[in-house]
Amino acid sequence: MTEQSATICHRGWRLESIANVLGFGLSLLAVVAACCICFFTKTVIPIENPAILVLASLFIIVPFKPKTISTLQKIICFYLFGVIINQISAQYFPVSIFSVNINVSYNIVPLLLCGLGYLTTITMQQTVKRENISHAWITALVIITVHIIFLSLILNKFYGYGYERNLSTAGNLMLYLLLFVLIWEKLGNHRFRRSMGLVLALFYLISIFL
Repeated sequence: MTEQSATICHRGWRLESIANVLGFGLSLLAVVAACCICFFTKTVIPIENPAILVLASLFIIVPFKPKTISTLQKIICFYLFGVIINQISAQYFPVSIFSVNINVSYNIVPLLLCGLGYLTTITMQQTVKRENISHAWITALVIITVHIIFLSLILNKFYGYGYERNLSTAGNLMLYLLLFVLIWEKLGNHRFRRSMGLVLALFYLISIFL
């Protein structure tokens, strides 16, 4: 290996390391931002039995080695984050664009941070290891979409497909699907998962006394 090629490899390694650190920080900041928004806005949906959620968050922090338990931790971690996202989903702030006033959900803040963290990480990565899960979720999304279209054509006139023709339900499904794609791989990092578990444990612990 020549000195020039070694320099290029070292520079690429440094850029990838910086990208991973930024991706880690932005994704964790998304969790912190969601918790802060939930604290400082008037949430419509109360958190029931936060003590159980504290115990679940502490379970995430424990460094288990078996892969099955690690996968369970990832699922629980995503669920606990989804609870907070659900808390702020009905909260909006006004934005004026070209004299047009629109209400934007506070979910946009953690979602943008997760998106930036995701893009920052994959931009510098030379090997992509998420193809299988991406293809699986794209396939699942296509199946669900075709299923909804097919049944809506047949049954929508009779009972509104079970959600009273409420488009917000479909919007929430897309929100959680997108959130899953943006953060699921990060949850495979035990340092990120434990850091996120600590933030969630503090959030739900404080919720007990509020």
